[in-house]
Amino acid sequence: MEAPRSETDAADDPQIATEAAVGQSAAGSNVSADRGEHLLSFADSALGYMSLEDMLSELLGRIREALDVDTAAILLLDEDRGVLLARAARGLEEEVRQGVQVPLARGFAGRVAAEARPIIIDLEHAEVVNPILRQQGIRSMLGVPLQVEGHVIGVMHIGTLVLRDFNEDDVTLLQLAADRAARAIDDARISEMRAVTAIMQRTLLPETLPDVPGLRFSAKYLPAGTGIKIGGDWYDVFQLNDGRLAFVVGDVVGRGVLAASVMAEIRTALRAYLTQGHKLTEVVSMLNDLLISMGRNRGATLSILALDLQAEELEAVTAGHLPPLLIDPEGRPGLLEQRPGLQVGVRSGNEYETSRHPFPVGSRLLLYTDGLIERRGESIDTGFERLAIAAEAAAQEPKTNLADDVYRALLDGASLADDVALLAIETLPLENPLEITLPARANILAGMRRTLARWLHAVGANEDEQFDITLSASEAAANAIEHAYGGNESTFTVACAQESDRITVTIRDQGRWRTTRPPGGGRGLSIMRELVDDVEINRGDEGTSVKLTKRLAGRA
Repeated sequence: MEAPRSETDAADDPQIATEAAVGQSAAGSNVSADRGEHLLSFADSALGYMSLEDMLSELLGRIREALDVDTAAILLLDEDRGVLLARAARGLEEEVRQGVQVPLARGFAGRVAAEARPIIIDLEHAEVVNPILRQQGIRSMLGVPLQVEGHVIGVMHIGTLVLRDFNEDDVTLLQLAADRAARAIDDARISEMRAVTAIMQRTLLPETLPDVPGLRFSAKYLPAGTGIKIGGDWYDVFQLNDGRLAFVVGDVVGRGVLAASVMAEIRTALRAYLTQGHKLTEVVSMLNDLLISMGRNRGATLSILALDLQAEELEAVTAGHLPPLLIDPEGRPGLLEQRPGLQVGVRSGNEYETSRHPFPVGSRLLLYTDGLIERRGESIDTGFERLAIAAEAAAQEPKTNLADDVYRALLDGASLADDVALLAIETLPLENPLEITLPARANILAGMRRTLARWLHAVGANEDEQFDITLSASEAAANAIEHAYGGNESTFTVACAQESDRITVTIRDQGRWRTTRPPGGGRGLSIMRELVDDVEINRGDEGTSVKLTKRLAGRA
């Protein structure tokens, strides 16, 4: 920590940054008056019309000229992390290029911000934490706080390459320039943060919900505020490598860019861990350890559920989040009973447990964040009761979709005190005939096999028949992905039909099959012919279709 220069050091004086003081100082000096007028005219007329970067650069250039100094810099406060970040500099650009960060109450700038007053130092007799200051040959420095309505948002400092006794006039002018600039800087920074937060929010929430046979999705997301008040609530839906579907809902503590960025990190890491095949409990533990190691100092609650549509079962794990609401096929609502676990990102070594719940056709599931049900001064149990009533009514008399109906019943027209994220999942019977369109990617085959097995079970196929037809269809689909498109993005269709004792499954693509087979390839057709009664292949200019036919035992 740098020490004040001497008994006459301005760091020991009361903060002097009033316009009256500037007027008194300027009155005694024509030079002071000229440079004050030059500096303040710029601050008044130009700051509001520039981007933040241009404004800071131009302002610092004017300050160097008006105060006849070699360096000028601005550091802005990141309150969430308690550090000052070098944002702009003239003559000291290396601070910005190296991303200098100064903790509050440490170093020269850290003291200025923590004590909210001007400080002058002589670097020959001061201990500094930023080596760049000495490397640049700076001898004397003056720093003043940037404040908005008494709240420190950063620090502005100047320096010289020769020893200089900064006087009261220098302090007053720099502080007044900082005061005039602080509001414009704060407005520009808020605008910048608002834009960043809005972009993050749009890109990190799913643009569309997936189209999965036998499922219907609906969702709502509403922020309690706008701009940087947007928080860290999110939901997600995606397929796992084993064909199950993952549903996620979570809430990062706090609002603003940091909350949104932590949400982004959690969402990305969670997807990666789940698609790598880790167990749900392992995923949450790994996520907790990751956040602790990154030092984000932000807790988050979340629930992860994996749905096996074929087994009609949910596996769930929760880290401090509110319990999902399950509506059974008869329309009865109830909270999923599970061990809540501790939120992630707060304490290392947390342990988590999974629970399993039946999820037969006709069931509905609601995942949500606390803004949907919590009310100030009200028991959380009252919120759960209100949610159950709204969900039961929405299930019995749907008006639009489940998420919209529940939201309207609980919050329509109300002023939101907290962000709201709501994801609704409904299971539906599979139709006969059934036709689905899928992206031509290998990672969808597991989900396709599960969907086909569910449909075959529904139309009366036994386990052996389900295996034979599903494997044959998977081979035909894999051929379409590999041979018809060769890695190009496209789709293929799977059409299933049952008539009496006969099942037909037709896989169609719109590509042109390549004649050269990869090493080890070519066994798919043999497998199909061994497992089903008939394989019919039709190739044409519009693509290829593979029709599989098998008769069911015990069906007339």
